[in-house]
Amino acid sequence: MTSLTQYSAILEQYQDIAISTGEMLTAAQAGDWDTALAHGQLYCEQVERLRHAERSSPLDEAGRSMKYDLLVRILENDALTRDLALPQLARLGELLGRMKRQQTLLSAYGNQAPEE
Repeated sequence: MTSLTQYSAILEQYQDIAISTGEMLTAAQAGDWDTALAHGQLYCEQVERLRHAERSSPLDEAGRSMKYDLLVRILENDALTRDLALPQLARLGELLGRMKRQQTLLSAYGNQAPEE
């Protein structure tokens, strides 16, 4: 039988992940992508730790309900952050494409001195 303390530890990890994704979303909304990425990295690390900790025993009904609510919050924060990030990623991809084309043109024509 799993102790209440063990439930609390697992649910506390879910709570910590929910907080991290909330901070990630707040940073993304502010356009602070460095902070958003830092919270995203922490989020991944927390999920990995939880994956190992949660293998032990299933939660009871109350624990599953709390876990469900936290998971909904985590997934909503993650989805909203991704919605904010996708236009930025598309813009970055476009800029990288332009740079690649410019480098190709420079390597093809850039070394030629104009004739006088």
